[in-house]
Amino acid sequence: MARVRKSTYRQPMTPKGIEGIEKGTLKWFDPEMFVNFNTGSLEQYLDERNRVHGFAEKAWSWKWVLIAVGIGALFAMVNQYVGLKVGMVVAGSWYMVYLLGMAARLKPASLNIAATASNGAAMICTGFVFTFPAIYILALDPAEKVGGQFLINESVLPSLLPIAIISVMISGVLGVMYFIIFRRIWLVEDPLPTPGFEAMVKLLDLSRAASAEATAQAKTSFRQAMGWIGATALFTFFRDFPLFKHAGPFSPLGGEISIMDRMAMAFGLQKYYQAGDIIFTPEPAKVTFLSVTLIPLQFGLGWFMKFRTAALIFLGTAFTWFVVVPVAVWTHAPYFWANSGEFFDVSLMHLFTGADLAGTIYEGIPTSPAFAAYSMARVMAIGCILGGGLTALVKMLPVFKTVFRDVLSSMQGGEEKNLKKAFYIPGRGWYEWPASHIWIVFSLTIVLVSIFFIVGGFNPISSIVFSILLVFLTFLLGAIAVKVMGETGTEPVSATSFLVLLILMGVFILVLPVFGIRMSESEIIVMSLVGTTVFGAAISMSGDVVMNFKIGLYCGNRPHDLVKAITIGIVPGAIVSGVFAVVFSYGLGVGDLNLPAPQAHAFSIFVKAIIENAIQLKIFGAGILIGIVLELLIGMGTAFGLGMYLPLGLQIPMLIGGASRDLWEKKYLEPTAKANNWGEDKKTFKIMGTYMMATGLMVGEAILGTFVALWIVLPSLFGLG
Repeated sequence: MARVRKSTYRQPMTPKGIEGIEKGTLKWFDPEMFVNFNTGSLEQYLDERNRVHGFAEKAWSWKWVLIAVGIGALFAMVNQYVGLKVGMVVAGSWYMVYLLGMAARLKPASLNIAATASNGAAMICTGFVFTFPAIYILALDPAEKVGGQFLINESVLPSLLPIAIISVMISGVLGVMYFIIFRRIWLVEDPLPTPGFEAMVKLLDLSRAASAEATAQAKTSFRQAMGWIGATALFTFFRDFPLFKHAGPFSPLGGEISIMDRMAMAFGLQKYYQAGDIIFTPEPAKVTFLSVTLIPLQFGLGWFMKFRTAALIFLGTAFTWFVVVPVAVWTHAPYFWANSGEFFDVSLMHLFTGADLAGTIYEGIPTSPAFAAYSMARVMAIGCILGGGLTALVKMLPVFKTVFRDVLSSMQGGEEKNLKKAFYIPGRGWYEWPASHIWIVFSLTIVLVSIFFIVGGFNPISSIVFSILLVFLTFLLGAIAVKVMGETGTEPVSATSFLVLLILMGVFILVLPVFGIRMSESEIIVMSLVGTTVFGAAISMSGDVVMNFKIGLYCGNRPHDLVKAITIGIVPGAIVSGVFAVVFSYGLGVGDLNLPAPQAHAFSIFVKAIIENAIQLKIFGAGILIGIVLELLIGMGTAFGLGMYLPLGLQIPMLIGGASRDLWEKKYLEPTAKANNWGEDKKTFKIMGTYMMATGLMVGEAILGTFVALWIVLPSLFGLG
């Protein structure tokens, strides 16, 4: 008798579900499908059914794939701005694709393929958002100098864009390909729960119904999204676009101010309103800095999060501005200026003009006690992000064992020894993408990434070692990240990226010199940060594939088509992401753009800690301890650290957005649905309508914000300013 495999996730099947499977009458979107999710038996039944009927569905549509890729490429740009502004990337492109597809009465399988292509283009930007800007910050930002020197030689910057784009494309495909190994185990035989997929399957069910009412509601929701995008873009133009010339202390854009700033000056309110901030503690802020930012983007993000998650992140912000900053000022904490190695009394920074008696200029040094203390708190926040992230990885140690077991099982063929039979169906074609391509992509990654780095002027041996490490770490840590994504619905990109950066720098600094291979400090940092960028792209694709493959299983799609769709999306998405990453990163480095970029600054501070020990280790260590404790207590150490890093004014709208969502559901949605006897379909469309509002707030601000960034940065970038 065969042993039944134990599973943490499998649920017992309903009697009707068992009967439907035994008789072969259970079909996609039957009521019994929805109540038997994650039973294992349903997934195996549907997988076999898809092998037969998936070829007859003709779900592939080049027209819709290209439309979806275009939407995804737009969101690759949007996500760059949003990620640098608030430290998060939201997968919003699929909402747009779903609504467009539903309005056009697209079949569920075709809609799933289109959304997969869109996500491939939109989410490949993750590494560029979180890590890549750190290179420009360390190469161009005077405030990040150590001992009067930049840690990265500016001359390497022009060669990085093609290297990064090509490497991200290759690694993104690698991230998709190696998930083929895990698909059958983690989505069919022992299905991971993948929280949140049910809503997407329900939307596909609504598109299948294709009723006149559903189509009309989809069109209405899409028009609402366009309206919110237009209104938000107009507001952002008034708030940010540098339309008026002005020279003075209240000129946030170096001599040019927006319409709203000009209006504040006309009414004598420039101390209380600057660049979108309503200020309650004008400069120099001595104990803390209280403000509220007029930022629709954060309200929309809070709406998606709901109150609990928004509140947990906001607690980190409140801890910084109401505890860490005041305590640092009251206790006369020493502020460390890495550029010169000097210490200053943080409570006296308002007396410091930015130059000493000898006339030495301190570029970028805070001249406000509150903001000097905030700089120290940001170091603590980075420690918290690191401590929380690494603790989350340690908590996942039990997962490691099952991951390695599943990897070995898959590579040996598992219970199905004939892999060709598993992937290819005679007379029909490929059901899954050929597994042999995994090893081809592995080899191409090593060869092509090595070549591009060597051509870019990096040490040949180091480039080859780096490429091999990249493939190994992507495979190992990516598998862990995918498993966590399937279990929790979130992917530990930050935590695993910090670990990758630490491993790469450790090899370059400690291991290669043993074999006589020595790299300059600048080469070590650049190669490590580019490597972490590429890794972030690879695992973001793997996590994205988990969700799309799972949805595809329930709507009758072949995995082969989903792999093809997401791979097509990766190429334009990587190009758009890379180009805008350079624009934003340059603007951050030279100080033209006022974007917090929390992860990028986290990586730059982490690099300075490793290379030069150029941070206050006690503060950094305290942050690590806070992150560990919070991760163990509430599982939100990284999110708390992210909140600690961001300005108070930026986070208040997010908290209001989260609270508004909960209040709307409690006071309007549920009572109205009950009073009018709404079905789940009606409730789903009402919720989707609010998602379009939130998406419109985010997209409208991001598009106009990107335009403003281009207007400001491009003249300087090309030497035209």
